[in-house]
Amino acid sequence: MDEIGKNIEKILEGKYKDSLKILRMSKTSQELLKELKKECPHVPEKEIISLFKSVAAGTKMVDTAIIAAAHNMEYNITHRPKREKTWIDPLFTEEARKIMKPKELMKSKKLYIEFIDYISKLEAKYDNSEVPDIAIFRRRVTTFLKEHVKKEKKKSKSDKK
Repeated sequence: MDEIGKNIEKILEGKYKDSLKILRMSKTSQELLKELKKECPHVPEKEIISLFKSVAAGTKMVDTAIIAAAHNMEYNITHRPKREKTWIDPLFTEEARKIMKPKELMKSKKLYIEFIDYISKLEAKYDNSEVPDIAIFRRRVTTFLKEHVKKEKKKSKSDKK
C-alpha cells in the first residue's frame, strides 16, 4: 500500500475509534445504531459505526445525517449500477451475440473497422428519409457477423497451418 493509502486507512481507523467513544457515551446513539443495523442489514457494521463521528457533531441535524448516510449506503449496496454497454450493444440480437459479443467485435480492429464502415454506409442510405426501425439494423448486423466472422475464422485457421 502506498503512503496515501496508509494515511487514508489511518484516518478511517481514527474515525471508527472516535465513533466508538461517542457510542459508549450516548444511549441515544446506541439506540440509533441498533435501529440502523436492522434497517440497513447489507451495510457493514463498522461503516455504520464510523458515521457517528461527523463533521456536523453538535448540531441538530446529526442524527438525520447519520440516518441518511446509512440508508444511502444500503441503497448503493442493494442497487448496483448496471453494466456499462457499448454504443453497438442495442444493434445486437441474441443470434448476433452467439456469433460474437459486441466487446469482442471491438477488440478485433480489422473487423471493427469493417463494421463501422458497414454501419456508416447503411445509415447513409437513410440520410434523406425517415429513421428506419432498429430491427433493420439488427438484422443487418446479424447478417454482417454471419458473413464476416466466418471469413475471419477460416482465415485464422489457415494462418495457423
